[in-house]
Amino acid sequence: MNSIVNDLNRALAQNLLVNVYQANQEVVYTGYVTTVTSTGIILATYDDYGVPDGAVFLALPAIDEVEFSSDDLDNMDFRIQTATDQKFTQASGLNMTFDDRRDLRRQVLSHAWVDHLVVMLVLAKDDHFYEGLVTGVAADQITVQLLNKFDYTDQPELTLTPDEIEVIEFQGQELSLQTIAAPRLQQLDHVEPVEVTEADLIPDTLRQLAGKDPLVALVPERDQDLFFVGRINTVTADAVVMNLIDMTGLFGGYTVMRLSELHSVVLVSDYLQTMRLFSLLNQARQQGNQPVLNAERLFDPTDDQFSARLNQAATFRTIIRLKLHDGEHCLGYPSQVGGERFIFHTVEDNQLDQVGKVFKIGDVDEIAFGYLDAYLVEQQLRIEGDL
Repeated sequence: MNSIVNDLNRALAQNLLVNVYQANQEVVYTGYVTTVTSTGIILATYDDYGVPDGAVFLALPAIDEVEFSSDDLDNMDFRIQTATDQKFTQASGLNMTFDDRRDLRRQVLSHAWVDHLVVMLVLAKDDHFYEGLVTGVAADQITVQLLNKFDYTDQPELTLTPDEIEVIEFQGQELSLQTIAAPRLQQLDHVEPVEVTEADLIPDTLRQLAGKDPLVALVPERDQDLFFVGRINTVTADAVVMNLIDMTGLFGGYTVMRLSELHSVVLVSDYLQTMRLFSLLNQARQQGNQPVLNAERLFDPTDDQFSARLNQAATFRTIIRLKLHDGEHCLGYPSQVGGERFIFHTVEDNQLDQVGKVFKIGDVDEIAFGYLDAYLVEQQLRIEGDL
């Protein structure tokens, strides 16, 4: 533990970008250490796109390793600089000050209580992540009103002792939006999910939604835990193109999916209510999408969208993500697109396969494109001369 504290103090003194690995969770936090005490730290964090993402309190026993140098940190440094240069949309970030002579955990919880902040908690010996509003801070007891974006009937009050709490995330992108939305979310009524699962009804349902405002969720047949939320852009004979929104209600690029690979279309749910509220809040604040993304694209419903998207990406060497029929995911760009086959050059750990591998167009179930991570990978490869 002494070596970890030494590493944290070095990161603080030298203002170093670090990765902090946890002992009991797989989540890795990237950012700058702002406060170190005998019981925990405050880390000003960044999300995967290099955007400031609030901060996290970590109790010292929760920290397994502090990383100062790695390819991942080099990539994050590039993304942070790009996000700054391109003026990516972001939350206000960490704006609290802390006294390193007082208990950090209690300071964060007290701030959250007074300012009505939504926080995310991780408890010792508990795999769950708890999101909610701190409603009381006493000497030996904390109360939290939990919020469940997916099911409004599941919002109990949690009573804890402070020492149970190992991690507190606060003031990040999604948490800040939830803080703004919390009063309205607590007024929304629970709705029973409504979804279309009959294969012969799905195409017409999607056609009726094309170009319309309602948010829906598309659930793929092969991985029903992974669903896409957004607005239906275009429907062709065998595919649907969706304008995605991310977990903060911002435009998140596009996906084209085969109709035959859809399990269902969710028309009504508590989560869709939540995301609609997030989207409306972003519009009110004039934060519809990141400035480097194009949210206004239209697609020809008479085109074969899989061939069209592959040909376009091949022409401009654009980074896209594929999901194949066997479940494999590939990030990279296509070349030599023919009537039935194409070559795909994958990117792994920012290394580009210049030779590539041959795939059948018919084996591609999904293509994701025009989203922020793909843009960042592409920019870095171009700057480094690999693309």
